Order: sequence, then C-alpha cells, then structure tokens
Amino acid sequence: MRRESTRGKTSSLARAAVAVALVVPLAAVMSACSDTVTAGSQSPPPVRIGAIYNISGAQAPLDAPSLSGARLAVDRINANGGLMGRRVELLERDGQTSKTDVERAAASLVASGCSAIVGLSDSDQVLAAAPIAARAGVPFVTSGATSPKLAEQVPNWLFLACFGDNAQAAAGAQYAAEHLGARTATVLYNPDLQYTRLLARYFERSFRAQGGTILASWPRRPGLDKLRAAYKSAAETAEEQRLTAASGRLPTSPAEADVLYVAVAPEAAPASVGQLRGMGARQPIMGGDSYDTPELIARAEQTGGKVYYTTHAGVGMSDASRAVQRFDTSYRSTYGLPPQNAFAALGYDAIDLVATAIKRADSVKPSKVRDALMKTRHFPGVTGTLSYVGKDRVPRKKVTVVCVGRRPVVVAQFIPSFVADP
Repeated sequence: MRRESTRGKTSSLARAAVAVALVVPLAAVMSACSDTVTAGSQSPPPVRIGAIYNISGAQAPLDAPSLSGARLAVDRINANGGLMGRRVELLERDGQTSKTDVERAAASLVASGCSAIVGLSDSDQVLAAAPIAARAGVPFVTSGATSPKLAEQVPNWLFLACFGDNAQAAAGAQYAAEHLGARTATVLYNPDLQYTRLLARYFERSFRAQGGTILASWPRRPGLDKLRAAYKSAAETAEEQRLTAASGRLPTSPAEADVLYVAVAPEAAPASVGQLRGMGARQPIMGGDSYDTPELIARAEQTGGKVYYTTHAGVGMSDASRAVQRFDTSYRSTYGLPPQNAFAALGYDAIDLVATAIKRADSVKPSKVRDALMKTRHFPGVTGTLSYVGKDRVPRKKVTVVCVGRRPVVVAQFIPSFVADP
C-alpha cells in the first residue's frame, strides 16, 4: 500500500471529513479525525464499509431502522478492538428514495475505497446501486431487498442478507391454508414496484400449490374500486351468500374470499388496511415484510386486528427468539428506544456478515471480501442462520409470521415446504 506524506495524508483526511460530515453523525467524524498522523506515529487506516439507506422519503420506515442497526453493529465491533486491529468506519449515504441519489451515493462510496457496501430495503433501489458497485469490483450486501431475482440481475457481486419474496409469500400462503383454513384468496398489489408485483405473483403460485383458489388478482388502484363494488354487491345478495355457505360450494365473488393478500409499499400499508376495513372486509388481511412498521401495526389494532404479515424476526416482541431479545436489549440500551421493526436487525446482520467475511479473508481488498462472503456457512445472525450454497447468494432462512390483534405476536416461524422458483 502506498504511504502518503504526513502533510498529504492530513489534507486528504480533512477533505474526507468535510464530505462525510454531510451524512455521518458528528461522533463518527470526530472518531475519523483521530486517525490523523501525529509526529513520529501513524495510526493504521480504518476499515471502510459503505452504507446506503433511504433515511428520507417513502422507504424511510424500513431503511432508517436498518441504518440504526448497522451503526450498532459497527459500535460493537469497534468496542471489541475493530477488525485486524483497525477501527471500522461506516460511511453513510442517504439515497432519499431516489434512484438518481442512490446511484450518486453508490459512486461516492466506491470512490471512497470501501471494502463492501451494505444497505437498502427495496429491490428497485438496489438495482440502482449494486451494478455500480459490481462494475467497480465491490461486493454489495442488501440488508432488506427481497427479490430472489437480484442475485441473477447483478451476478457475482450482490448478496442478500434476507430471504427472498418467493419464500415469504410461500410462508404466507402455507400459513393461510394450514392455520387459517383459507381455501380462497383475493390478491391486491401495487403494479409500479418490483417488490409488490413479485410478492403477489409468488403468493398466487404458492396458494394454488396449497390447493387454494385465487378469486381475483387486481392492481391496487383500480382493484380497490372493483373490490368496493364487489363488497357492495355481496351485501345486496346476503341470501345468496347464505345459500352458498350452506351448499358448501366455493364463493364466486372476490369479496367472499377467505383471505385478502395485499402487496403494497410500507407507506401504503396502513391506509390499505384502513380502507379495506372501512369497506366492510372482515376476513384476515395478509401481506409481506413491508407491513412491519409501527404505523401499520397501530392501524391494524385500531381497525379490529386480524392482520397477518411475514417478516424476518419478531423484533420488539416478547415471544421472539433469544437472539432477537438480546438484540432488543442492546438496541434499547444504545438508543433509549426499542427497535422499530425487523429491519433494524437486518442492518445489524448485514454489517456483521461483512465483518465476518473480512476477518475470514484477513484482508480489506473487495475481491477477497467477496470470495469470503461466497463461502459463508451457518452464519448466526439475529434474523436467523444464513448460508450461501454454491453460487446461490439468496439465503434459505426461516420466515416469521406475525399476527396483529390487540398487539403483534409471533404465531409461526418456519421454512415453507413449497417455494416457487424465482
């Protein structure tokens, strides 16, 4: 490694501190300044890990907690001596839920000499950042983007710290069939996001594999109008519904479905539940990990409960695993508040996953870190045990199912028996 002069390195660090101060907490900047060369001594350079999170904009309910979890992991590593005797420096960038800003953030982190980049909870956002990192030969670990297609879309350099949408949709379908006794479902989804399109498609495949029938599958905006009309029609034909139930035949109206599966973004989930309950929907409403926000939980509690969602861990819940409870305690001790959702634990796991790879590689060189990540087996994360098998960089992990009634509770945690191909 080329060694800079004292004057040159001091100048370089000063410029870096100014740039990082825009997005990194003051404490981190002050810590970075402590590496400045002093007379007769030179501190080893920090291990740099980049982090892109949308701490503003529509993705903030998922990304802000994830960034807090990532910071917690870095603090723990540094408290234990860092990596290879070097302090870990987390370079943070706010993507502002904008593909342009996410692209700019990725280019900035690549230029900063990161060993790896972590972050983002939305597949479309990841596809804006990860290819830039890949072209520069820097591994990217997404903490919360769940499209199982991502690994193929960004070959060799992109890793998921979370399960895929095909797995969580399969878990939702299996739980609906086995525990809720659902034989029919109506699916509503946002057609504008890859996450919601894939989640709806995978649920439909998995529910049919469970022997269920999809009565209707509608894009969210026109679909809600159609469903409202269906509820009105169903209310006007109560006697026909009674005869349907008595005869044992399957219902024909989407409003009569045993379960409603609603795939929407985190900011739309609370309103969707409220609107459906306001229309008269009384059956269980199901969704994916975008439901894992305090706002959705509050709306579900206010409108009668019976809302189920799949997520990565029962963070903040008394019936969660011991690993999650330990994380909850550490998080609360650091921030004075409980973690908002499972994405906080995913951010923690993503950093820990990269740090473990750096230690295994005994190198900060991005290509060696990538190779070490590829060999990850039985990594003990807060959100579950993680392995990458062969060239598959989407881990096979347990899915947690949460039911919101008077309060959110973990009702199941399992690997689904049938998972649709990506």
